[in-house]
Amino acid sequence: MSGSAFAQLQQYKTVDPPRAGENIDQPCKYEASFPAGERAVKAAWVTYDRGPDITKFYSDPDVLAFAQKNDLAMVLARQCPATRTSEKGEMDMYPEHGLGRSLFTALDALGQESGHPELGKAKLIVLGFSGTGAYFGHFVAYAPDRVLAAILTNPGQTDPDNIDKITLDAKGVAVPELIIAGGRDAVGGVMKPYAFYDHHRAEGAPWVYLVQNNIPHCCINNTKPFMIDWLQAVIDTRKPDPEKPLLPMNLKSGWYGSIQPCPTPYKDHWGLPLWNVCEAHIKPAGSVLPVKEMPAAYFPTESLAREWLAYIKLQDHPRTSFARPDNPTFGDPRFGEPK
Repeated sequence: MSGSAFAQLQQYKTVDPPRAGENIDQPCKYEASFPAGERAVKAAWVTYDRGPDITKFYSDPDVLAFAQKNDLAMVLARQCPATRTSEKGEMDMYPEHGLGRSLFTALDALGQESGHPELGKAKLIVLGFSGTGAYFGHFVAYAPDRVLAAILTNPGQTDPDNIDKITLDAKGVAVPELIIAGGRDAVGGVMKPYAFYDHHRAEGAPWVYLVQNNIPHCCINNTKPFMIDWLQAVIDTRKPDPEKPLLPMNLKSGWYGSIQPCPTPYKDHWGLPLWNVCEAHIKPAGSVLPVKEMPAAYFPTESLAREWLAYIKLQDHPRTSFARPDNPTFGDPRFGEPK
């Protein structure tokens, strides 16, 4: 599906006002499109507009073609600041304080307006960057039965709301997550996202940890091919249907991956070390990975494992941006975080 095809897609919009007691400063805005046309929605891909790179996924031709193939609705939620927050303009990281209710209300409204009432019960793919990466980590804890898959890119937030502070129950642990970190990301870091991954991996989480070597707080678009292939494998296994529970991933089959970090002279803003990946391995379930490497991934298929391995072993990943590929400071924390 081309960019011109997206221009032809009808956009449905809704505005949801905050309710009494919710930590939301203003009405929240949402929009949706339906690349599969009149076919019933099986799931919805939800993204918050947290800067040009992440927002572009809502209209990206490859993403739209994927959505069309899998009967997905595309939903874009606009940044919706909290009334009470330590950082002006930031959202409340806890969906139970209003934003979770607001999203579900918006899905109902968008479904009714578009002639897709099944959207109100659709399972969700959630994609977040930076603060919204942390937010969607909390969202999995809030509504695990509704989340088909979570993609947390460069996730980071001020303590105690940060990603490594999230605790999940068994339902939340079972939600597949793709956690993407930048080897030079001084904002989100690599240690805290890995701590979140490793804690829940030990509980049986079917997750993937992916490092972009030498990439700062930006440029997630170069992970798009792997992201889409990973999502396809998750969809094929979990069989999303608005009227049925999601099926679990099978950890007794598939493949597993491990990584060897390489230290760099850089640190994140908590003072924790930043590192790239200099070696990695994959093995089928039941095999032993190198004991000196860090567990890093579960894959439902061998082809997906090999794609991850090829990506993560690249010494450098392309530092490109949907928004400003010619700007060498884009995403560099010294120049401020994209909002």
